Amino acid sequence: MLIRLCNWNARLVDQATISDPGDPEVLARVLARVMFEQFPAQRAVAAEIARSLLLYGPRAQHPPGFAPEAMKPGWFERVTNGLTLDDYIESVFLIATETSRRNGGFDPEWYKGSSFKGLGDIISYRVIRRTFVEHLLTTVSEFNDTNRKFQDHLPGALKKFAFNPLTDKPFIDNLGEVAIAPCVQHIIAKAQPAAIYHLARRVLGDEFTRDLGPVFQHYTGRQLGVVEGRPEVIPEVRYNQRKDSFDSCDWFLDLPGLLVLIECKARQPIEEVRIGTDDWLRTVKDSVGKGIRQINRSDKHIAAISAEAPQIDASKPRVGLVITLEPFYLDQNWLVWDELPASDMPIGVISISDLESLVLLDADELARALRSAADSARQNIMLLAPALAATADRENELLTSTYDSIGLFDRVSKRTGRERKPRPHGN
Repeated sequence: MLIRLCNWNARLVDQATISDPGDPEVLARVLARVMFEQFPAQRAVAAEIARSLLLYGPRAQHPPGFAPEAMKPGWFERVTNGLTLDDYIESVFLIATETSRRNGGFDPEWYKGSSFKGLGDIISYRVIRRTFVEHLLTTVSEFNDTNRKFQDHLPGALKKFAFNPLTDKPFIDNLGEVAIAPCVQHIIAKAQPAAIYHLARRVLGDEFTRDLGPVFQHYTGRQLGVVEGRPEVIPEVRYNQRKDSFDSCDWFLDLPGLLVLIECKARQPIEEVRIGTDDWLRTVKDSVGKGIRQINRSDKHIAAISAEAPQIDASKPRVGLVITLEPFYLDQNWLVWDELPASDMPIGVISISDLESLVLLDADELARALRSAADSARQNIMLLAPALAATADRENELLTSTYDSIGLFDRVSKRTGRERKPRPHGN
């Protein structure tokens, strides 16, 4: 009965399942819509915020020789007219916490009351107000204008999957005595990497997205370094093949009895993917497909690559991983696989959040997990859910220490005289 109810619901909200129910691409689009609508709310907040700090803030590390076009010192302050990333994230955290406590309403003037005496020792009221007014607040007319921009051209059944203006500005003004956040979860999401990406891209444009590629690639290498057992992590290699020169895939991870070829893709899923329009597969092919082709080429040229970097053992069995900055949910949407380039070796497509869990396996465990996934791969696509499930009770120290280093928490503890409570695992 549950399956029948789910099927009826899908038909109610997605008319394509009725008009052409036998087309596999129709089902693939339906799955993509539901996943992009539902799955983002299930992310671990602490890990997402930590990743924002590690990618975009003072805790970020850049690759050797990196010459940024946009992500130069002070770039975030340029985007926000003076707010630091720590200011912004701490303000969003406070506003989200207070709004949850107040049943979805918020007014920065509350912080001037006697109940918040001493707040200035913890965080600037001006910073809170600027973050709220400039980055979290919209009006009814602005909300409607944005909503129409993304919805008006869509068929009725797709409108609910279109971009929601509340994900950009969670509060609506002038609906009552204070601003209202219809979906409180959207507030804290403004401190997460996807929101900061779009905030920066609006101001810095393509220069920012070009910079983010090598920054994300370097961050992926930092996460690979988390794996215990001291596997060798080898960066991109420049090599010659006949008369041409090439760059290899971004990373090689040398595990016991296994060599992993890794390619990083920082491109974001676009609106066409979220709503499953006729052009929905383009961004998947351009991003994930390009990553698969790059791994295929490095696999084909492994002898030449190993000649330039002898620590790369070309005799080992090989698998590949395409790591995306934001999830494309390809593990769950098997109907997309036919549209991807054929892979010459078992390849998994996972997000960086998945990798942050996968690296909690030690070198031997990770090698066994990847070999098992390769043995059961379909169309050479590895499914890594079992490996990820094995890390459920482990914590990523890089993420945990970064989140715990947020200065707001220590300042609150010192001001109130209360010890910080242990953070619940996975939150």
